[in-house]
Amino acid sequence: MRRVAIMILSLAALLLGAAAAARESPPPLGQPHPFALPEKHEFTLPNGVAVTLVPFGTVPKTTILVALRTGNVADGDKIGLADIVASLMKEGAGARDAEAVAQAAADMGGSLEVGAGPDQFSVSMDVLAERAGDAIAMVADTLRQPRLPPPELPRLKADMTRQMAIARSQPQAIAGEAFGHLVWGDSVYGRRLPTDAQIAAIGMADVQQFVATEFGAARTHVYIAGRFERAAIEAAVRAAFGDWAAGPPPRHEVPRGARSHVVQLIDRPGATQSTILMGLPVPPPAAPGFMRLSLANALLGGSLLSRLDQNLREDKGYTYGASSHIAPYPGAASWSLATDVNAPQTAAALGEIFKELARLRSELPPADELKLIQNYRAGTFVLGASSRPGLLAQLAFLDQQGLSDDWLTHYVEHVYAVTPVELRAAAAEALDPAALTIVIVGDLAQIKAGVAALEALRGAEFR
Repeated sequence: MRRVAIMILSLAALLLGAAAAARESPPPLGQPHPFALPEKHEFTLPNGVAVTLVPFGTVPKTTILVALRTGNVADGDKIGLADIVASLMKEGAGARDAEAVAQAAADMGGSLEVGAGPDQFSVSMDVLAERAGDAIAMVADTLRQPRLPPPELPRLKADMTRQMAIARSQPQAIAGEAFGHLVWGDSVYGRRLPTDAQIAAIGMADVQQFVATEFGAARTHVYIAGRFERAAIEAAVRAAFGDWAAGPPPRHEVPRGARSHVVQLIDRPGATQSTILMGLPVPPPAAPGFMRLSLANALLGGSLLSRLDQNLREDKGYTYGASSHIAPYPGAASWSLATDVNAPQTAAALGEIFKELARLRSELPPADELKLIQNYRAGTFVLGASSRPGLLAQLAFLDQQGLSDDWLTHYVEHVYAVTPVELRAAAAEALDPAALTIVIVGDLAQIKAGVAALEALRGAEFR
């Protein structure tokens, strides 16, 4: 028996050793394939509705996305109005009430989604291919014949009030609100969270006026991807949207961001962590060299392989994670970096962040590190664009930014074309530490003195 036991243990050790060896020597990564954009069919209805049809995939499903060039930019002094409108539009359209809409969408194999953003309002469905025509009609009803039942308005406003109360209790939301206002001012991208009074002031007349004046054919783009018979889908689109009034032209607000060395400290007594959010305006995707800056961001904090994560989380243990990203807007963009760190290490974490920024702006990245980041960016892009919703999101992004299809079809090629010298130059030009807006939410009794003493913040305006 003992001999058998020894043999079993020996075999187990061999298997574990083999498994460990397999883990230590993974197969080499293959080169990501270029993204191939399927052939599109595009046309514009006489009233101005733009239509993009993309045959895509083998799964018998179809995704419909209708994007309108409006949103919170049209709120005026009723902050949050577009969000209330979007919620209320889910409560029925045409001959269907909310329950009938939900049931009809489920029968089609999907659900109806309505969303409002700063500069885009959208209605979408992902349904069985055989029901695509019915889904197009439902989406059109939602935009053109929303029921907007008045009894539901108080409930939706109460929901928003609770959501804003929760947001104001979270340091990340507090920092985001302050940061947005410092960088983008009173534009829609820097607008503060709606107050209880502002939400309470939204009435049915405001909702009805928004729908009547903000929606129309001239602001609308219909995107459809998946399996479908083109003639039938085109006929369904023309029937659903062809007689819609043109309405006003698309809203287009290009924000003007501030590059200023401001540090805003927001007290949160007793907080065991500090929330750090910093950033500045950067050139938009249509600007020359944007891909270089995008890769520099990925190297610093915009990927699973980022230097910030390695430094602040793995090496120092200051945080559970740090990240940076570039947010595009129509004609503009911002770069930001965010992390929550242990309160006693707030100043030390900031010091490490500035060290990593200085390193990125002054040193050439090793070729193997750059190649890892390029593989990551190319792979995640192709993966994200290889679904119906992902593809339509990319096409809507192109239209928002005024980019051609080449942005998609040559994306992978452009990722791999970036050199270490170009990456360093892009970071040096765009990510100037002396132009950063910085917001820190934490226990100022613990952190203020250390933060104020940092050499990297000498000359900054503290608020």
